[in-house]
Amino acid sequence: MNSSDQALPKDQVLQNVRDILVKNYGLTKDQFILLLYDSKSRLSRILTEAYSSAILQNRHMIIDFDTHSEEAILSQFKIIPPHSVVILVQTVSFRLTKHRLRADLFRAGHLVIEHTRLGYNLEDQIPHYIASLHYNTPYYVHAADTLEQLLSQNHSLRITSPEGNELIVNSAFEKPIKNTGDFHNAEIISAGFPIGEIFTEAKELEKMNGTLLVFGFPGKDHLVHFTDQFTVTIENGCLISHTGPAQFEEIVRMIRDEEVTHTVQVREIGFGLNPSLGFDHRLNEPTAFERFAGMHFSLGLKHAMYAKKLGRKVFQKYHIDLFCLVKDVFIGETQVIKEGKYVV
Repeated sequence: MNSSDQALPKDQVLQNVRDILVKNYGLTKDQFILLLYDSKSRLSRILTEAYSSAILQNRHMIIDFDTHSEEAILSQFKIIPPHSVVILVQTVSFRLTKHRLRADLFRAGHLVIEHTRLGYNLEDQIPHYIASLHYNTPYYVHAADTLEQLLSQNHSLRITSPEGNELIVNSAFEKPIKNTGDFHNAEIISAGFPIGEIFTEAKELEKMNGTLLVFGFPGKDHLVHFTDQFTVTIENGCLISHTGPAQFEEIVRMIRDEEVTHTVQVREIGFGLNPSLGFDHRLNEPTAFERFAGMHFSLGLKHAMYAKKLGRKVFQKYHIDLFCLVKDVFIGETQVIKEGKYVV
């Protein structure tokens, strides 16, 4: 451990991972735990140390991904007890099978905790990541359930930005997908951390019009690029113009050129709920930063959760997030964000 690790509150890291194990996953004393990790990033080392301490009271196995062959790791997965807890701590992403390892494990009946692409986050962002693991599931459940009910009962969404721009969606919404860490009665007990999000999309994608204020987006390097604020204009559900930097124009052209419709479709409407992430508490890994307390939207035709809506014949290639600054948000007549803060 280097000296800068000492500045992190080790007790907080340990408490956060213990809460994940016990409060989110309902860990019992007789459950077996397998921790698969690498040491290629500082954040992966921090989390590995914390999990290694947190699982000592259980039967467990700890495997260094970089010192074991793929065959040896896969063979261990085959012999661990049913309903084991498997923890994946990855600087990038462990590639062992043609499918995502996390999915292979929960299909086998195991409980999976995944931390992925940790090395994408900068050194000064590590405290933000650790804070985002704080147990907050009761709030996430309450907020997500409230938003879900409002989305199911209303056919309109209105979003204003701090600069006075407005986006309006006049459509019913698809059944929202929630990521709260509440696994009661869940068939699949698996999550990528950090958590705290609910997302949907318009049933009629073309019923989205207006302007959003953007402060970040993933680039071709799969890192979030935080920029000066810029606007994107949406007509009939597609991005038609923007005031962003050249890197963003490159993303827009890539989508427009390579999607079969030659348009830049806006699909996901995401409500991040995690109060430890935000405009001033950033992460460069885009999947984790989706959880920030605010809103994000996706560009491109691809959306795994709602893929069937466009039909199998439509090849859906891109899903690229926009991280937005919002001021006031109304679902129907109910205000859910006021002056940039949730009021649910």
